[in-house]
Amino acid sequence: MRDIEKEIAKKYLLPERPFAHGMASAFDLFGVMNEGKNEELLANLKEQMQQEDRDTLGNAWRKVGEYLYLAMLEYDKAVGESGSK
Repeated sequence: MRDIEKEIAKKYLLPERPFAHGMASAFDLFGVMNEGKNEELLANLKEQMQQEDRDTLGNAWRKVGEYLYLAMLEYDKAVGESGSK
């Protein structure tokens, strides 16, 4: 395997020999072969989901700040116009 293929296989927890692993896993009724890999995959997915949640929440608060700023500008404009008349 090339280095990039090994990196992708490691990142996504794919076996280096998918055919042989597939044949062996067909007879692995109790899941002994992949012990620990599922937990690692779930931990990676949980971390990614938490990061996406943080990004989404940050973007939402950024929008709230923008709307608040625009509302303050509109208020200042309205008060400035009524005070000068």
